[in-house]
Amino acid sequence: MSARYDTTERFFRPADVAALRRNQRRIQIQRIILGGSRVLAVAAVLVAAGWIWRHTQSDARFALKTIEVTGAVHTPRAAVDAVTRAYVGGNLFRLNISNVQSDLGKLGWVSRIEAEKKLPDTLRIRVVERMPVALLQAGDKLRYVDESGAAFAELTPSAGDGDLPIIANAAGAELQRCVAFLRALRARDADVYARLSEIRPVAPDAFALFDRQLGTVIYANANDLSPKWRDLYAIARSEQFDRGAIEYADLRFADRIVIKPSGRPGFSPAAGLLPMQGVIHAED
Repeated sequence: MSARYDTTERFFRPADVAALRRNQRRIQIQRIILGGSRVLAVAAVLVAAGWIWRHTQSDARFALKTIEVTGAVHTPRAAVDAVTRAYVGGNLFRLNISNVQSDLGKLGWVSRIEAEKKLPDTLRIRVVERMPVALLQAGDKLRYVDESGAAFAELTPSAGDGDLPIIANAAGAELQRCVAFLRALRARDADVYARLSEIRPVAPDAFALFDRQLGTVIYANANDLSPKWRDLYAIARSEQFDRGAIEYADLRFADRIVIKPSGRPGFSPAAGLLPMQGVIHAED
């Protein structure tokens, strides 16, 4: 039995070559049309975006008319208006928020500025003010000091705070040291902090503090102030020291408290001891 083979190439080429060529041309034309339509769509978007951009940059409807300000408790609104007045009437889209923040940041009470644009003609500003921790005595004036040690505004009746401790004779690193001490004391021992009315740095790392209840100067180090201050109060109660009876007390020694009486006529404090704590009455 012999095998017969069909040697024609009818399985390898189409029956209608012309139809295949027409299909290929149709596919190429469709691809060209599709690519062209995409190019036209992109061009239309770019043209529309350009028109919108030019429109928003010049349309009077987007001129800044209203400035809303919140958070300004101690910062006068007149001071804010004096800064922002230069931006009124300008195009809202062209307004640089960073410039607004920088300009308003120069006002004393301002810690930072949050701002946002509200179409079509409004700028919203939120003022975050500094938190004073002390008053710095500078000559005959008192200035607020924030937690970073920056003196930023003078004490005025409208923003007065007589309970803040006063920092005297301090600048630069010494001012920073006083502020850091006050922050730590307020967080660690609010009762002792409340008794403090004035602080002055004493080299190399101590402080002279004025106790508003005892009415006296207390010399102390920062690391063990709270327990020694409480020991001093225990002594004052035991010895019946009234306000002004002590000229100064020194808490800087490791194992004793030094007290200098005020020297008022008829005042003669008796000796007293606390456990592990000696009391020495300083002489003139």
